[in-house]
Amino acid sequence: MQKIFIYGAYGYTGKLIVEAAVEQGLKPVLGGRNKNKLQALAARYNLEAKVFAADDLAAWDNLLPGIDLVLNCAGPFALTVKHVVPACLQHKVHYLDITGEIEVFSYIAGLTNKAKKAGTVLMPGVGFDIVPTDCLSAKLKERLPDGTHLELAFQGNSGISRGTALSMARRYHEGGLIRENGKLTKVPIAYEVRNIVFGGKERLCMTIPWGDVYTAYLTTGVPNIKVFTGINKKTLNSLLTYKKLTWVARTAVAQWLMRSIIRRKVDGPSPEKRKNYTTYLWGKLRNANGQEVALEMETMESYQLTALTAVAAAMRVLAGDVPPGYQTPAGAFGSDFIDQFDKYKLIEVNG
Repeated sequence: MQKIFIYGAYGYTGKLIVEAAVEQGLKPVLGGRNKNKLQALAARYNLEAKVFAADDLAAWDNLLPGIDLVLNCAGPFALTVKHVVPACLQHKVHYLDITGEIEVFSYIAGLTNKAKKAGTVLMPGVGFDIVPTDCLSAKLKERLPDGTHLELAFQGNSGISRGTALSMARRYHEGGLIRENGKLTKVPIAYEVRNIVFGGKERLCMTIPWGDVYTAYLTTGVPNIKVFTGINKKTLNSLLTYKKLTWVARTAVAQWLMRSIIRRKVDGPSPEKRKNYTTYLWGKLRNANGQEVALEMETMESYQLTALTAVAAAMRVLAGDVPPGYQTPAGAFGSDFIDQFDKYKLIEVNG
């Protein structure tokens, strides 16, 4: 049996992925820097554990000759990938992660030629960031091949994990990103705010620097991309107020304070929410002649979905279904990769 190494296994999403992997009959090796948390998780499933920090290059050199694929769950990923990915390339080990960080996609995409020479697949973003939106983008492109302007939106109300919150806090002061004429373009936080109807209701939405601003361009070739998320009025007003204070968020004191609050206050969605909640997505693609196609998608709760898509992607890569180099999920597996998961629904809409 080929070996999977799950790094950051005891984090909120990492634990869900370990559980999903074991349910699929896999016996991954687990990794992370916290000995007590890691060994407790490994003992629960009778799995092997390797305790080391992400920047311990000697530990990677000792481990990777016996590993076929690394699934990195340790965020913020911008702080781990520059240690993990080069080690994977050196040892010709496939690399996957569950990031949504655009700087990570950009960094890893820049290593595609090295990955091809090594015969190694690099596929960041195999969770909710970005599997359903990537597949939605590809489905829209199939319906309107000459589309030039892509808009995506999503909303899930189950809450966020500590790791997601820490990644967001780290990037908050950098503002937003959209893609214009093929180029990544910096914009302010909540650059565009408008109502979008999907999931059976009109939702207040704002632009965010979601991973698809980077990846959907590679999957579809569409040169103009915006991604929106649903938001309540109170949170939006707070963000618009904080927009004036982004210089404060850059300071070491502010970053420390935000991390401290998040570690105390944020736990992630409860099992009941993961089981019962639905995530709603919407996408619209327009061409230069003004023709439009629009789709809505429904999926299971985002963290539960991440566990399943990450394991499914790893199994497909290990099966040899993916050519080496940097890959997006829909680019590698097709737009129907998302269709196999419970609660999936696709709805054709009019513009």
